[in-house]
Amino acid sequence: MKPQGSKTWSAFWILAGYAVWAVHSLAAPGADYAVEAPTPVLRVGISESIAGEVNSIDLRAAVIGWAAEIARQTGVRIEPTVCTTVQLVQKIRDHQLDAFSVNFLEFERVASYSDREIVVDASERPDGQEYVLLVHQASGLQSLADLRGKSLLLYQNTRTCLDRAWLDTLLSSAHLGVADTFMGRLERNAKLSHVVLPVFFRQTDACIVTRLGYGTLCELNPQLARQLRILAVSPKLFPTFMAFQKGTPPEIKRRFITAVTDLHKSVAGRQALMLFGSTRLVEVDVSMLRESFELLHAYQRIKAKAPSIGQ
Repeated sequence: MKPQGSKTWSAFWILAGYAVWAVHSLAAPGADYAVEAPTPVLRVGISESIAGEVNSIDLRAAVIGWAAEIARQTGVRIEPTVCTTVQLVQKIRDHQLDAFSVNFLEFERVASYSDREIVVDASERPDGQEYVLLVHQASGLQSLADLRGKSLLLYQNTRTCLDRAWLDTLLSSAHLGVADTFMGRLERNAKLSHVVLPVFFRQTDACIVTRLGYGTLCELNPQLARQLRILAVSPKLFPTFMAFQKGTPPEIKRRFITAVTDLHKSVAGRQALMLFGSTRLVEVDVSMLRESFELLHAYQRIKAKAPSIGQ
């Protein structure tokens, strides 16, 4: 099974990269290490949400094969588990995992079980990732209020798990209600181009995508940047990342983090990162999630007042 070009696969394959290279580092201290010390075991939980549209059966088969190959090459045992959100949350609460790859909505439910270190894609530095609300230059749409009754496309992607939270808090702060009642049509699409191009061709009034994704499309087609206009920009957020369970042995965790953040320093590491849709991985402190927490908590307050808000 080949990784997809879409960013929906990147978080899963970056996690695979984490483990592949980290276990090499864990085995590296010397030839006597594997003989004199117990074999390190890393229990890694992978949320199904990270894989996007990939079939869960195919995802599990890929993870099993990946873990077996690591064991064959390194002698280091890694225990990967692909989980639904409910399963992942329970395993974290039961201290059955050492590390877990999650989206922010899942992490918010288990944040108290996590250490301060998290690992993110360097493209989300220094402060996180932004969402942008796009309209056509010739649409006459100048403000949020002008979107009343209009059509809006949302990008269905693991990195856009907070877009609806942003949209409803944005509308609410402008005293416009929430998207379910304010917009005329609200739909999602998993293909980035199928979200942006309908706005470009005036088939849809507006869309929300990541600034990074929009920038990539503009590099391929500069006309997009000339014809489309950014109507609003979100706070800087961290929608997906890898976190560590409190109580994970500090030395193993430190070697693991060092290995994954040094990938870009070797030719083989850069090739792996390129395949996984990244150029560099970085460690940040959990305090970097502050704006993401503030946004989600504001959204939860809105939902409490208007229970019909969609997810």
